[in-house]
Amino acid sequence: MAMVLPTLVSLAGLLALNADATADDATPLRFPDNVRAIVSSHCMDCHEGDSAEAELRLDHFDSLSSDAKLELLNRVQDQLFFGLMPPPDAESLSIADRDQLVSWLRNTLRARNASKLDEKLREPAYGNFVDHDKLFSGDIQDKPFTPARRWLVSPQIFHERVNAVFKLTGRQRQRSFYGVTNPIVLPDQSGVRYYDTAALDGGHLLVMMNNAQWISQKQIFGALHHGENSRTLEFPNPKDRWYPTNPPDAFVTVVKKAASPSDDEMIAAIHAQFDCVLQRDATTEEIEQYLPLLRSSIELGGNEEGLQQMLVSVLLKSEFLYRQEFGEGDCDPFGRRKLSPREACYAIAYAIDDRVPDEQLVNAAKQGQLTTKEDYRREVTRLLNDKQTFFAEGDSALNGIHIRSHSVTHPKINRFFREFFGYPNSIKLFKDVARSGGFYDNAGRDYSGTAGSVTNEADRVVDLILQDDQDVFARLLTTNEFFVLHTKSNEEGQKIVAEWRRVYEGLKDTDWRDNTEQALLDNFERHKELFAIIRVTDLREDRRKHHIRDFERFMLFFEHTFGKGRTPITFPWFFHGGQKFRHSEIYNLPPVPGAGPLDYQGRWSRGKYEEVETWDYPVVQPFAVPYRKGILTHPAWLLAHSQNTETDPVRRGRWIREKLLAGRVPDVPITVDAQIPEDHHRTLRERLDSVTRTEECWKCHQQMNPLGLPFEIFDDFGRYRTNESLEHPDNLLQRGNGKTTADLHKTKPVDATGILDGTGDPNIDGEVADAFDLIDRLAKSERVRQSIIRHAFRYFMGRNEMLSDSQTLIDADRAYVESGGSFQAVIVSLLTSDSFMYRKDTR
Repeated sequence: MAMVLPTLVSLAGLLALNADATADDATPLRFPDNVRAIVSSHCMDCHEGDSAEAELRLDHFDSLSSDAKLELLNRVQDQLFFGLMPPPDAESLSIADRDQLVSWLRNTLRARNASKLDEKLREPAYGNFVDHDKLFSGDIQDKPFTPARRWLVSPQIFHERVNAVFKLTGRQRQRSFYGVTNPIVLPDQSGVRYYDTAALDGGHLLVMMNNAQWISQKQIFGALHHGENSRTLEFPNPKDRWYPTNPPDAFVTVVKKAASPSDDEMIAAIHAQFDCVLQRDATTEEIEQYLPLLRSSIELGGNEEGLQQMLVSVLLKSEFLYRQEFGEGDCDPFGRRKLSPREACYAIAYAIDDRVPDEQLVNAAKQGQLTTKEDYRREVTRLLNDKQTFFAEGDSALNGIHIRSHSVTHPKINRFFREFFGYPNSIKLFKDVARSGGFYDNAGRDYSGTAGSVTNEADRVVDLILQDDQDVFARLLTTNEFFVLHTKSNEEGQKIVAEWRRVYEGLKDTDWRDNTEQALLDNFERHKELFAIIRVTDLREDRRKHHIRDFERFMLFFEHTFGKGRTPITFPWFFHGGQKFRHSEIYNLPPVPGAGPLDYQGRWSRGKYEEVETWDYPVVQPFAVPYRKGILTHPAWLLAHSQNTETDPVRRGRWIREKLLAGRVPDVPITVDAQIPEDHHRTLRERLDSVTRTEECWKCHQQMNPLGLPFEIFDDFGRYRTNESLEHPDNLLQRGNGKTTADLHKTKPVDATGILDGTGDPNIDGEVADAFDLIDRLAKSERVRQSIIRHAFRYFMGRNEMLSDSQTLIDADRAYVESGGSFQAVIVSLLTSDSFMYRKDTR
């Protein structure tokens, strides 16, 4: 029994965090006289008797159980808060009556710790319910703070905490661990995804039990074989040969000792595991708890097994999966406590990156140099200016054969814009490749497909603008400078093209077309340097066939690029090894050389190649791409906000309303069948209008359709268009081959007009001609700038803003404007704000 006690103690601690604390209020719950009068005069007509609307009765409130009363009051509170009650055709409440009713409901439910609205408003979808104009008015004088909290780590932080357990830094850090399953999953929606609202559940705990076993086994294995040659070791699982080679000395002492370890040696091992897992020593109380448990476990199971039980129990402490931010010291006059230096150390580290704090940040905390706003500013600025420590791939999920995610100096900073725009969700689509004419490829094993490639290219646009760090928001919305199939640096690409041109000029007059092998044999010795450039390095019999093939491929490739006055792409199709980098057409650019003539057997048809007008590849990138304006016209964003077979103007419009205009759109009522009717004679816009222009639908769709329909100038692949293809067998004009040509259908002109409203600026609001006109206006809007800052606040604070955060948001907005549009200035402002530095118990 003693051997499992440490684990049970830790599990009990984890589970206790999730227990609901409900106040036991013996006071009977009744309507006070003033509330009863309001309810009687305004609500009873609809909510009385067996025929009460929505089955919500108020006439028998006093006879309900306490739980039923709380449930009913929560329903009423929701209806009032979200403006759904009273209905438009009923007598409206006066402002005074509404305020009285809302105040009583909120105070009553909060006093019983039963307000579901409070919990709901903490969720990402409800952030915009805080009034935007009030937030930025300057009228709110409340002192900012963040509620005291335990904050479940993100998937990225969890992974880095596992790296920290093994003390892995720099190149030692592992991208994945064979026996570790990440228990944290974030939602897929566009926008901030990591909030402080999630809590551990049984599923997390089961996963962590297995994780802790694997991690502890590796720690024991590393200690047992410390200093040995890894090549001579036998592993329990041949597929799982990694182990930590730098175990703590205290572990080595325990596992290699023939006798039972002394108390001092066991205490050293306990401290060592606390340092590995939690980056601190165990407290006196923790030593008093863990020492007897470790001692009894060793007595029963021996040094190795007993030590492993202790290692597992520390790995299961709630502190490993939670960030704790409660503040310390006495409250200030506003009821706030400043983060402790240790809490601040982690808060700053996790705001900038996902790794545990670096040595300099830890020392600043230990030396009392992490208490003032200037202390925070010093450390935040230092970490933001560090271009080496955090340099890593932006998203390893994009990696595959011949494709690597774009690397950036601060992946977590760039991740804000990836999540805000939501363009990585393009990878989740499954498109009909034949409809694209063959250029589009879905994701597959070890390949993120065309969507992965354009997502990577969008990452590069974002990173370029962040590196310049001027006028960031407007440039992200309006730039036409994109990267397309840019696998080499500008300098490397220019060198490759120059060398290839030498090869073409030196070998073009040989008889390579009609007698490739003889041309190779006759010219190899004389032009050995040129042949080496195109990977033809010897004439051995076993390699000759491959060299003949490569010689012909390169020369044909050069003939139809250099020979026609065009620059070749620096990563031609025969470099791909099964991958297909041929998606220039998604940008409305000509196809890359080799994309059209390839059939499924990989043959390259010379005759067919003559028919294809190919792309004059810009080696120096980014470059101006026609018919594009900012990330909202980037194929990655357009794909992510489309469906598998058609565009999605409703979702695109909702994104703009909620992300750029700080607006609110109610969810689709469960009674509504949100389907667009099929009609092969009408465009999507015409079909959408036919079902959303009714009064009951338009009250919500007017917030979305006029903002999303301007993007109908792009199809569901992200290609610019002026006519919409009416894809239906009755409209078929010409059958495509499903490989290099798509079916050709009748078309109708695209109507991309729309209406922008909600910026609060009459010079910006109004009718728009298309997406380009809409984006130009959005980029000039003060409200759009402030809305992006609100989302940045949520990203770095892990929560929705409150009215009391008004000064923090105003300061961040001012920092952005006064710095000429620096996003780094916004980050520094947010991470030195009272909202970041102070905690307050709001229970």
